[in-house]
Amino acid sequence: MAIEENGFLEYLQLQDGEPDLVTKSELIARVRAEGYPVSDRQLTFYVSERLLPRSVRVGTRAGAYPSIVIDLLTWILRARDGGVPIEALRELLPVWKFLVRARSHRELDLAELEYVARQHVSSTEGALYVARLVIDVMSCCCSKCRNDIVIVKKNGDKILMGDATSTVGFAVARTIEDADAGLVPRWFASTRVSLASTDRPSSDPTTVILGLKPNVALPPDPEDDQPEPCDQGRESVPGG
Repeated sequence: MAIEENGFLEYLQLQDGEPDLVTKSELIARVRAEGYPVSDRQLTFYVSERLLPRSVRVGTRAGAYPSIVIDLLTWILRARDGGVPIEALRELLPVWKFLVRARSHRELDLAELEYVARQHVSSTEGALYVARLVIDVMSCCCSKCRNDIVIVKKNGDKILMGDATSTVGFAVARTIEDADAGLVPRWFASTRVSLASTDRPSSDPTTVILGLKPNVALPPDPEDDQPEPCDQGRESVPGG
């Protein structure tokens, strides 16, 4: 049976065989619990924009979604808060799916990531967000799990994602109009990120804490076996 692109069965497969489902009300409640307000109208809008799958009736559960859609909707709302346009989100959706599979299989192949991103992401806004997306998806697990994930370099060498010295670079190019040569490619921006865990953010001397006013009490550090918030990551300062 053919799998509809961005359909119910495709997202069910992203769960690696787990049949967990949520109703629409459960989906909205779980996303709100992550700190992102969402309404029925927004849910309908993102379905119409082909960013979310349509729900299906499963047994007595009317309007059920694969539970992975909780992560998907949370990412969409977080990206929208960051100003990512709907058109760029559509471009980034195949990259999100690729990264979810990579996280599940405990292996991130950078050559494959580059191919998927270059195949689907054509806008500058989308390309600039790829590094943030990699951080979001690959960091959404506990530090112990992260230590088991392997990064496969483009030359075939392998490194552990949990190693603080392991970094991934991103470079964005775009074409510009040259008076003599016509359209020519030029490097536009670059950055390098670490996907390793910041185990003790409150005391780590290399971690810059944001989001709270000075002298406000910090939250407790996450335990090693607890998943980190999916929007927590470590990113270096972009270079020109």
